[in-house]
Amino acid sequence: MDLQSPSILAQLPRPLHASTGKTRIGDVYSLTDAKKRKRYEVAVAVDGEAVNIYNVQTPKLVTSYAVPPQSTFACRPCSVRRKLSSKSIVKRQTYTATTKPEHQIRCFVEEIGNGSSAPVITSSTTTITDSSSPTTFVGIIPFNTEDDNQSDSFDILAVHQDGRTRRLSSDLKTQHWSIQHGEIAKVCSSHFVHSCFLIDLEDAKKSLFKRRQDLAALALGDSTTSNTDEPSILLVVSHPKKSDQITLNDVTVQMFSVPANSKSGSLEESQRLRHLQTIQVPAPSGLGKVDGKELQWNFHAGSGGLQLSFEKGFVNVDLSQYSPSVTSQFVLDDKFSSVMRVSPQCVIGASESLVAVYDTQYQSVQRSIAAADVLSGSGSSTDEPTVFVSYFAKLGIAVAAKGNTLIAFDLTSLHSHSGPSLKRSRDGLLIDAIGRGIGSSAAQWDTASKKHRSENMTSLHLTSPEQVEKWNQLTKDVNEAAKSKNCAKFDKAVKQYFGVSGDSTKLPERGQYVNPESTLFLLSKIFAIEDSPVEDNVSASSPSQLRIVLWPTVTCNWLVRLGHLSPDNVEIALRRSCKPRILQSLPTSFFVQALIDSDPSLKQVNQVLSGPAVIASDGLAYALRYFLSQARLHSGALEETARAITNGDVATPTQELTRHLGAEETALKDIFLGLNNTLQKIHSHPLASVVQSLRSNLSRTELLSMVHHLRLSLATGGYTSRFTENPPTPITLDQITPPLSLNTIIDLITASVDAVGPSGWISALPPVNSLDDESDEAIASASREMELIADMKSEVSAALAGVEEATYLRGILREYLSFADQVATPAKSSRALAQSDREAASRSQNVRYEKLNGAELVIFNLPGEGDDGYDGDASGKMLPLSLKPASTDVSRTKVKKTTGEAKARTSREIGYLRRKAVGQYSFERLLV
Repeated sequence: MDLQSPSILAQLPRPLHASTGKTRIGDVYSLTDAKKRKRYEVAVAVDGEAVNIYNVQTPKLVTSYAVPPQSTFACRPCSVRRKLSSKSIVKRQTYTATTKPEHQIRCFVEEIGNGSSAPVITSSTTTITDSSSPTTFVGIIPFNTEDDNQSDSFDILAVHQDGRTRRLSSDLKTQHWSIQHGEIAKVCSSHFVHSCFLIDLEDAKKSLFKRRQDLAALALGDSTTSNTDEPSILLVVSHPKKSDQITLNDVTVQMFSVPANSKSGSLEESQRLRHLQTIQVPAPSGLGKVDGKELQWNFHAGSGGLQLSFEKGFVNVDLSQYSPSVTSQFVLDDKFSSVMRVSPQCVIGASESLVAVYDTQYQSVQRSIAAADVLSGSGSSTDEPTVFVSYFAKLGIAVAAKGNTLIAFDLTSLHSHSGPSLKRSRDGLLIDAIGRGIGSSAAQWDTASKKHRSENMTSLHLTSPEQVEKWNQLTKDVNEAAKSKNCAKFDKAVKQYFGVSGDSTKLPERGQYVNPESTLFLLSKIFAIEDSPVEDNVSASSPSQLRIVLWPTVTCNWLVRLGHLSPDNVEIALRRSCKPRILQSLPTSFFVQALIDSDPSLKQVNQVLSGPAVIASDGLAYALRYFLSQARLHSGALEETARAITNGDVATPTQELTRHLGAEETALKDIFLGLNNTLQKIHSHPLASVVQSLRSNLSRTELLSMVHHLRLSLATGGYTSRFTENPPTPITLDQITPPLSLNTIIDLITASVDAVGPSGWISALPPVNSLDDESDEAIASASREMELIADMKSEVSAALAGVEEATYLRGILREYLSFADQVATPAKSSRALAQSDREAASRSQNVRYEKLNGAELVIFNLPGEGDDGYDGDASGKMLPLSLKPASTDVSRTKVKKTTGEAKARTSREIGYLRRKAVGQYSFERLLV
């Protein structure tokens, strides 16, 4: 399934200084009872412009706060929205940190009443004088208050790059404390603070401290009473200063506990920031140095995972273990502008070529869209990278910024809901990753590496270095032939690799084993997906269409004979070759249309249709539609040509045909060959699916043309005419080649009649009160359809009469037929079979004509029957008139039921049994 094109949430203002200005996007929280929750909003700070807040669920600009033109923001903004029940107002406070013109922390306060009055907006600032280091993080620490009217229920925590941490009141008028913790001071000489995260203790207990009860107790400290507010957990991520290229082992993560109430300036360091743990980030295997400027850190409170995204992929470090470890990693050769986690197993990443959802566990692509298609039709520039800023799990929306455009990717299809429950089903299933692996096609078909990689060739069954070298040579030759479109070189490479027992002139036949993975590689070079900006009426309307790059005759004939040249195999091969991009769903007619476009003479499509490959009923119905339209076109052209020649209007028939059909004409023989092959192939599908495909792909006129063709095949096949009659219409042999079986004709006529449906046949009635020319034409068309209905009714009546006569005749001959089935035919000896000529010569001597009760009988004697004096008259040669079956001779032995002893019968008993076996009305004579 493809990733849907993103929707535009808002057009962001550009920074005043386009070359140096930046745009920073932060989260918006709601605060209730000292609990903060993430809202469906984002806060956007644009250098020199403003701080705007946008709603994600209902895309709109909520509010905006202007800033001076010289303002430069130092970190992401943070906003808090509260509803004050006592005053019946909504209060929003937004905090930012600036480096120019001064190091300041700024607050914008907006109060909105229930009435229609305009909102009241005020601002306050505090200038930082004890540190020249820029601010890295601004967050809120909630706590409980007795009266919301007197003071706000949260404080502001700001962290600088040098590690200094300060706590301010919500109105920025009071600084409670400002310290550089001793644990941070130990590393501040070699490291600087890159990122910070604030987590509620309640959320930390569920994941981060789930296995570390010692850290949870240490975080609480002396706050053991039930009325005491729980502290917040601060994570500080520090990078080394020395080099831009760093390893993850050099990154330090420090964990602190921040008490909820800490307003006294005389508190000790541990009562302001309590150090819990210092962690060295483990480096995943195979990952060397990375660019420190491109690193993006994020913390997922639900799983306790510290997530790192960089230009080569994504790494998740589980901090809840006693020894933090890398639980999942996703590293590719592509260059990513941003990677963000959207579920425990999946991440969404934006690279130079595509935006995709990746499964980190199974290294597969779940959804994808080409990077060029993002905002391709909105008029916005597509050169800027896509940077993900936030993910809203309940909405299933991933918010990203592309240039000055805020966009949203809908990921609801990534998760499935069952029933009314809001619990999401587990994602990252293995069945969803099968066939979408990132490295599978590269491991099989990539020949860039000259090393023997037999361990990666299990699907090709290549176990020895010689086999791998032979496969590499094949891929090299085939790739070169595909690029130069050299069919002879392509066929030569295939013969050398697949030749039977080293014979390069003979390829394996159907029934002999050929690895399907190798033929999929060949199909990926023969076919290709190309963009089709112009949609026509003949081909299926799709942004991507199948094209045939080259048609190596020997290879394609071989693949057709094997049954490997099928639509399913072609689609599988193309999807593998296009990885990691996921192709859009192709129309059912893509395969047939590609064959027709590649060869207008219809040789290729007829060759594939006559092969054993399975083609869906919808694709065959599309082929029927094309062949029927071509047959009507050529038949009409031939009629006009014949009429023009008869009238003497043209000199040669070729000129007239060229005028109607063009320079490249398709032979009627190929058209009817494809039509009959398609009819035979679609008959192999269930009748219900055939009816559905015909109804959805063919018009009523095309269905009636199909009925006419089938009726013609029925008449010319001798199924409806007596053997003494001539064919009903003069036809050519091409129209009935290859001939259709009776079952095929009957089933497809039934399917065509059902596809037209009752409403289609009712609409064939001629219109009333028609005077114009169009109505005359409609009347003529309706009359032809009425004649068709009458002809079909007469044919059905004739068929029913034939069935009735056959049934009546079978009733008369039922006794004779049953007698013939029961009488054993004497087997001919081998000597008699060898002397068949002498038997034919003496056959006239074994036939006698006699009369019995006035009836003339023809008696056929067996050879040598009259030699021993046996009277061969009517005795025993007439058919029985009773309903009893024909009797056989009585056995001369019998078996006693009690003892099982075999005893000989007496002549008296044999005569008695023979007399009992005689029919009541039969003419037989007993010879004792």
